[in-house]
Amino acid sequence: MRSISLMAMLVMSISYSAQACDLCGCSASNQYLGILPQFYRQFVGIQYQYTGFTAKQPSLLDPADKETAYEYNNTLQLWGRYHVSNRVQLFAFVPYHINNGSDAGTRINTNGIGDISVLGNVAIIQDDSTLKTWHHTLLAGGGVKAPTGQYTGITTLDEQGLPNVQAGTGSWDFIVNANYTVRRRQVGINADASYTMTTANTAGYKYGNRLNASVLGFYWWQKNSLSLLPQAGVRYEYSLHDYDNFEKKWLNENSGGNIIFATAGVQAYFKRIGGKVMYNVPVSQHYASNNVTVQPRLETSLLFLF
Repeated sequence: MRSISLMAMLVMSISYSAQACDLCGCSASNQYLGILPQFYRQFVGIQYQYTGFTAKQPSLLDPADKETAYEYNNTLQLWGRYHVSNRVQLFAFVPYHINNGSDAGTRINTNGIGDISVLGNVAIIQDDSTLKTWHHTLLAGGGVKAPTGQYTGITTLDEQGLPNVQAGTGSWDFIVNANYTVRRRQVGINADASYTMTTANTAGYKYGNRLNASVLGFYWWQKNSLSLLPQAGVRYEYSLHDYDNFEKKWLNENSGGNIIFATAGVQAYFKRIGGKVMYNVPVSQHYASNNVTVQPRLETSLLFLF
């Protein structure tokens, strides 16, 4: 079996990217693809992500009291990779969101297809030889996120800093990303970064531009047709403030911020089948003036190579 190519790309995020506050993924879509298998092959797969958030706001009856809103997000995402040429790859992501929560005791549920993304990456440095001790790869590219998910306008949760309880953002967004992987024999490090440039949607709401970055260390163990890649590292996500009305520059003060995750997990590949489980724990966060708290995030995926 051809050795696994230790190349990874950070492409937005399609939080997966699953997804909720615009800092943390949700319909605003940030993607962490992780370490991808066999660089020269196509694949199709499905990803699942779960995460939750809590938001505190002054009570309408007594501003001195705080009311709590909750949001829980499950995202199933169909994704795949297609080779246009030896150095050019296309990725496509079709998410389906199952979002639910409560605001002052009122249940909120939104389900539906989210915003579809298409990304292209070019292998600037392409080193996949198994005869060398050192291996390194560099990829860069970008893409676009289309407003295919339903967006119904500003809600109470928007003002609390949880605007992505909806399936989509209603806006066209553009992404640039770069990824570098270096490996010596079985031990390696992957570093990548992605920046999402958002636009105002038809309702005038504009999600903040976002920067995502991660550093992962990994070990590659292989026996016959089975490969295991345990990995651990950190992820950083930063978001600018949203605008309730971008044309009038009405800033949403209860949005934007940053978060650092400690992350660990394992990938496994057997012949044409691959899977991954990652768990992310917030170790430092400051979002929406500390009125929003991000809970741990679980990510899983299954793919088929062809």
